[in-house]
Amino acid sequence: MSPDVIIKGQSFKGDPSIVGDSNALGFRWRPGSTKNSILIEDCIIDANGAAEGLKFSYVHDVIVKRCTIIGGYEDCVDIVRGGDIFFEECVFIANKTKHHFTIKCDVSNVEIKNCIFRNNFNRWWDGACVDLGNWGSYNTEFMPTTRDIKITDCTLENISWWKKILTRRIYAENPEVINTDGYNLKIPSFFVKLFWGLRRWQTQ
Repeated sequence: MSPDVIIKGQSFKGDPSIVGDSNALGFRWRPGSTKNSILIEDCIIDANGAAEGLKFSYVHDVIVKRCTIIGGYEDCVDIVRGGDIFFEECVFIANKTKHHFTIKCDVSNVEIKNCIFRNNFNRWWDGACVDLGNWGSYNTEFMPTTRDIKITDCTLENISWWKKILTRRIYAENPEVINTDGYNLKIPSFFVKLFWGLRRWQTQ
């Protein structure tokens, strides 16, 4: 069955003049609207100074293949809620980027296969190639953990040894990592609970 939305061989650039959450290419779904499956192939997606290159918010059934995604000051790819998302043969290029990937707020079943994470993310003490289960605005109420994340046959290029943090797990289950180098860092649950409590207090 053909995807509902097909994007092939196109280039996208973000607008750095937009203040706040901005991206070069983004998709979102909200209850009551039509759900669409998505295929993105052979595209160049450049944040160009915006927050993110590619953004998915509450979407499902997505395939991204052979794309080059250049990060903004936040991420190359940002996934908030949703799931059943598959990346294959993509290149994620950090450009003073906080993380190559952020996956948070009740996301499940994401696979990153045969992809390249290129260039150092911005700060070793607050970054990772794949950041799992970080705080998001939806966490003011209870949500399930980020889960069923799989990273297979991926490569880290031009990344300093002290920044080879493949995954950082906060409010998330352990990812499945196959044939991919890099450290898998778990933030202790005590600090997560403390941080969650502080953030919820701040947003009251």
